[in-house]
This record gives sequence, C-alpha cells and structure tokens, in this order.
Amino acid sequence: MPPGNPKWLLPTPEHKMVFVGRSPAELCRQLKDPKQTGGRSLQQLLEHVSSDDLVGWAWDPGDGRTPPPLSRAETVAQMKIWVEGSAACPQ
Repeated sequence: MPPGNPKWLLPTPEHKMVFVGRSPAELCRQLKDPKQTGGRSLQQLLEHVSSDDLVGWAWDPGDGRTPPPLSRAETVAQMKIWVEGSAACPQ
C-alpha cells in the first residue's frame, strides 16, 4: 500500500495508474496527453516526478517491495533530456 497521504488518489478506470504492459510508444503518448496527465504539461510532469514526495515513494517503497531499475535521479535526468528535446515518441 502507498503511504498515507491526502494527495494520493486512485486513478479513474479509464486512466491506468501503472505503466506495466505498455509499449514505449503507448507510454510516450500517455505522457503527452493532458487528458491522461491531469492537464499537466511535459515540464509539469518533469517537476512532478522530480520533486513530489508521494512520487518519490516509488524509489523507496519499503520492505518487501522492489524499486524501479533506474534511480530517481537517473529517471529525472533521462526525462529532462526527452522533454527538453523533441519529446518524440517511438513508432
């Protein structure tokens, strides 16, 4: 379970919370679609991933849970390169 946090909400059924099972192209389109990001721009998503405490929990999920393969710093660095570049989606 995620930590208790008043900002944490479950996504609506039409907006998947997890990225599991999505191709890189699908994930890219999802991140670029304001309807699926709560109206956030790519720059706002970058800020969200880099500084939101609740998002940061994913990289320190507690006992018995596996963090993502990239560190938060590595994820933010790669996301920044993508956002500041063309933010192109793979085919």
